[in-house]
Amino acid sequence: MKTLLGLFFLFFSFFLLSCQQSSHSQTTDEEGTKELMDTTPKATAIFWIDKSKDPLKKEFPIPIRSVKTKVDIDSTGKVEILSYVKPQDGKVRKYIQHRMKMFRVSKIMLDSGFVKAGEQYVQLRYMPEKMPK
Repeated sequence: MKTLLGLFFLFFSFFLLSCQQSSHSQTTDEEGTKELMDTTPKATAIFWIDKSKDPLKKEFPIPIRSVKTKVDIDSTGKVEILSYVKPQDGKVRKYIQHRMKMFRVSKIMLDSGFVKAGEQYVQLRYMPEKMPK
């Protein structure tokens, strides 16, 4: 019985000591916290480059990937990729370049000012299942 009571007391004291906040963690938080800032500007638009227009809805979720790119949009709506924010696989770059040959920003979006012509960062969304294997 004494050993059981001793083990309970030991466990209880360990529990109390582990729940206390240490003073060491408080000093490091107050002294040297650095906030990392993303130097890349936010995307001004999201373009679906291969959105499915299938009238039949699928019962399972479709995987979607986003690629942040720096693009140049001309006044006719043609989009030219200048660079990728993160390095992409060659297969992905080739697929996106192929899709961008046919992709145009609609005249309504350009005229309304939602998308402006010129260099900017955008997100290109695609479905990996549509990529050739």
